Amino acid sequence: MDFFEHLQRTDLPRVAHPFIRKATGLSDRLLSGYLKLFNTRLKPMKPIALVNGLPAYDLTQPPLESEAGARVLRTGFNYMVLKKGARPINMVLMTNMACDMKCRHCSAKLYMKSGRKPLEYGEIVDLIDQFVELGGASFIFSGGEPTLHPRLLDLVAHVPKSKSVVSMFSNGSRLAEMAEELKAAGLFGTLVSLDSACREEHDDVRGMQGGYDRALAAARRLRELDMLVGLSTYITHPGLANGDFDKIVRLGTDMGVHQLFVFDTVPTGAFLNETSLVLTPEDRVKLRELTKAQNANPSGPAIMGQSWVNSCEGFGCFAGFYQLYVSAAGDVMPCDFTPVTFGNIREERLETIWQRMRSSEDWGTRFPECRMQDPMFRKNTIDLIEPGTQLPVPYEQILEMRARKR
Repeated sequence: MDFFEHLQRTDLPRVAHPFIRKATGLSDRLLSGYLKLFNTRLKPMKPIALVNGLPAYDLTQPPLESEAGARVLRTGFNYMVLKKGARPINMVLMTNMACDMKCRHCSAKLYMKSGRKPLEYGEIVDLIDQFVELGGASFIFSGGEPTLHPRLLDLVAHVPKSKSVVSMFSNGSRLAEMAEELKAAGLFGTLVSLDSACREEHDDVRGMQGGYDRALAAARRLRELDMLVGLSTYITHPGLANGDFDKIVRLGTDMGVHQLFVFDTVPTGAFLNETSLVLTPEDRVKLRELTKAQNANPSGPAIMGQSWVNSCEGFGCFAGFYQLYVSAAGDVMPCDFTPVTFGNIREERLETIWQRMRSSEDWGTRFPECRMQDPMFRKNTIDLIEPGTQLPVPYEQILEMRARKR
């Protein structure tokens, strides 16, 4: 079944989202034809729902036929057809350094312990405005735990919904009680983090008894409110052999969530130097096939699998190409897994930092897979960082360390 056949399914969930509108401008409607160029690449995917009658295939991306979706198509058209420079579509924003859990694998753990002053509300609002000016169409709030930010609802409301959707990663601890307000503010999609389909294992990894039950209660509450909801998890080398993928798919199916984000285990954050859990190349091939098989299954949630997305079969690495990450202290990085900064938004405009990233030796060209899983990339960047160095490391320092090594 190819992508367009998926779109014709009559059993897709229907979601009403008053902030999503169909693109009506002539140029935007003409761009819808460009979607056909993606047919081969999108074949392993399936839509997660019809949002106001428009097919959405990702909790963090606008429906391509919407006003915001036309901005995504325009960016791709300008790059692929008109040969213009790449522009960022997605921004993952670490809204705050506070968290009520102590996850052993936290990708932001080292940033949260830096002692640096987090961005103030006005600085985040200005950053949102700058990103929209660059053509951004997807904000993804992360943390820490974003629901602990005192003005999260105001931040969600500030994002102009005709130009961008706003989604969120959350541990689910406070999500159920905030769900109605988040819906009213215009939240598009929510990914609830779940480290295991086993209650005891999840709570142990998260350092919070009852965390599993809160996460599932949050996901159920979002479904009750007719909101887009998914589960975010990761697969380790031993976990793949133990059937963790199948277990999380069964759980997601039973709960009726729209999508599963299945990340590879990436050596980053608290696991920066831990490579024993990383998937082998053979593991990633197997995980790609499992992803495609589930997405060909008319029932159950759609899978956004990193092993497929960040591969030659998918779209390659988004970091520093269509995506960037901003820490709670304002450091701009290619992605939330890469502890290398190209500048700080307190000191420079976002576009200036973006252009510096795009002109760099390591992020100036597209990369076929996740850099942080690539041994050669790590040898020339991450492995050069001395233990105890405050992260993120400025890119200039990486170049200096590399030059000294040579």
